[in-house]
Amino acid sequence: LGGGMSCESYALNYSCPFVPVPVPPIGKVNSGLYTMTDDLQIARAERHSLPCPFSWPLRIANLKRCLLVNYLPIEGSDKQLVLVDLHLEAYDSGEGKIAQTRQLMGFLEDEYLKGNYVIAGGDFNQIFPGGLEAYPNTHPELWTPGLLEEESLPEGFRYLFDLSVPSCRLLNQPYDPSDTANTQYYVIDGFIVSPNVTVESVEGLDLGFEHSDHNPVLISVTLG
Repeated sequence: LGGGMSCESYALNYSCPFVPVPVPPIGKVNSGLYTMTDDLQIARAERHSLPCPFSWPLRIANLKRCLLVNYLPIEGSDKQLVLVDLHLEAYDSGEGKIAQTRQLMGFLEDEYLKGNYVIAGGDFNQIFPGGLEAYPNTHPELWTPGLLEEESLPEGFRYLFDLSVPSCRLLNQPYDPSDTANTQYYVIDGFIVSPNVTVESVEGLDLGFEHSDHNPVLISVTLG
């Protein structure tokens, strides 16, 4: 890859003057997706809007989901590495996740057909294949993510995830690692890679949800 500098990109996906929930309310919010590279150049970055399943007035206080698409030059090639940062719908009835996932898959396939190398990663708010076997849903009355299907992937693409470490916990109670009976864990964070990306390793990092309600997922890949 063409290097020589660190770069960053940002796409706003949540801007609301006042979020009325929970109690006490969150209030004003401005946040988004952020990508940072170390010694890798981002030639350009784009924000791609995703379908919003909510109508007014719920739409006002909900996230405006998007893809943060980064194009990185590859030294000695006219092709690019396309990095897609994402955070798909969470609190819809399911149709939003489906529509957003369909748009994502179509975009990834289009970029691959151009000859580019494609990696998409983030919070899918959907369980990866095999995830329910690893973390059975014992609390259906609480928030439940959607399901990612192998059939949804473009031909040759792969999901990357680690079922040995939960990537998400519910927020129905304060985190207590000794209490696994009254809350729920899932694996909903991971990656999708195109066929021309060789995967060296995938590792869920068990940080004990120190910084958020998610644990990070680390991958190592080679282009080609």
